[in-house]
Amino acid sequence: MDVMRRRILAGVAAGVGAYLIGPTGVALAQGGGRKRTSVIVIGAGIAGLAAARALRQAGLVVTVLEARQRIGGRVWTDVNDGVPMDVGAGWIHGPDGGNPITALARQAGAATYMTNDDSVMVFDAQGVDVTDRQFSEGSKRVAALRRAVESAMDDDAVSDTSLAAAIRAADDTALADPYVRYELTSNLEFDTGGWLEALSARNHFNDDKYPGKDVLFPGGYAAIPKLLAAGIDIKLGSVVSAIRHTDSYVTVESGGVSYTADYAVVTLPLGVLKQKSVVFSPDLSAGKQASMGRIGIGRINKVFLLFDKAFWPIKTQYFGFHSPLRGRYAYFVNYRTFSDINCLVTFGFGEQGEAVEAMTEAQLIADVSPALKTMFGAAALAPRRAIATRWNSDPFARGAYTFAGVGATERDHLSLAAPEGKRLLFAGEHTHEIYRATVHGAYLSGLREAKRILAAASA
Repeated sequence: MDVMRRRILAGVAAGVGAYLIGPTGVALAQGGGRKRTSVIVIGAGIAGLAAARALRQAGLVVTVLEARQRIGGRVWTDVNDGVPMDVGAGWIHGPDGGNPITALARQAGAATYMTNDDSVMVFDAQGVDVTDRQFSEGSKRVAALRRAVESAMDDDAVSDTSLAAAIRAADDTALADPYVRYELTSNLEFDTGGWLEALSARNHFNDDKYPGKDVLFPGGYAAIPKLLAAGIDIKLGSVVSAIRHTDSYVTVESGGVSYTADYAVVTLPLGVLKQKSVVFSPDLSAGKQASMGRIGIGRINKVFLLFDKAFWPIKTQYFGFHSPLRGRYAYFVNYRTFSDINCLVTFGFGEQGEAVEAMTEAQLIADVSPALKTMFGAAALAPRRAIATRWNSDPFARGAYTFAGVGATERDHLSLAAPEGKRLLFAGEHTHEIYRATVHGAYLSGLREAKRILAAASA
């Protein structure tokens, strides 16, 4: 099939009634005797769906190309063993103050559960309950360390370094303290997505948050992408291999089909962009590529542990553990506080995310069981299932979510959000300078690019 015919068929598949073929062979959408602006959105994650929905509602012709056989991207509820597991995003972080995901959850009719962050028990490496000491002595020492690092980094003459190096410079015994390690991994490494040795000491917390206690979805986060995708032309299993853009149009190659439109919005995760599995012509700007290099990709893995019965305090929301390996099984979420499912969710943070992902299910069960015995005593059972999320090896994700690496600044996120030329635009959590690494950041970035296209199309 020649290129011209592929373009025509791609246009018909996109749901456009009639096409004109211009002198360059570009398919132009026609409707009611006038050209309708057409947009290709690459990726049916939250950013792509947000952009596609806004553009379609404004009357543009929108086609979404999604590599997977499902929508949602890194928002995915997998019903495994009868349990709805949020393999990717699990919380609305800060549901108040205008967080757009809160409003979407209401529109979708999704059940939500507000977590009690004060409902936590922390055990040391011998299984002793050290909750009170953790949140008095441990928290105070970590707060003092954070202040010392911030003070050192306030000096512009001091070069950025890793957070681990900055902590050691402030107190060379701190990282040997299990109370400090627990705080840094279960809060900071989890929240940012990065690990101490890779995080920017200066900018690891230069983002912002909405207020309010975090909210979970007992039935799964999938209600949000399902709501956003309604009525949108989404082509699943469409792996994009190349994107070519000019001042007049964009052409996207996927599975031997060439799609051409007035604009394209690229919502590929930063991990995929870093892999360079999609060829851009012309190549991405040097500034954008430099920013891609400075922003890191978190290796976090969730592990869903399923049991025949609960042997832990079922009304406690979270359990902490002074794991001998910082970042491995330091934190557990209790499903029993919001469901009748006997499930604990633990994590591999930082570099331990890769270690957890490399294990088979049997190895995970054997590896986590001693921690459970230490925490909960002889009554603890080995999990009957241990299911890891494995985002790092997913070819369409290549990581969990982004963080500020050494040398990264807010300007790098702005660089990743900047259009290339007049027709190629970018969205995704990594492109939001204020709310990176969040679902609401991804959603807002998609709306931002839809607004940019609508402004250009109406000019």
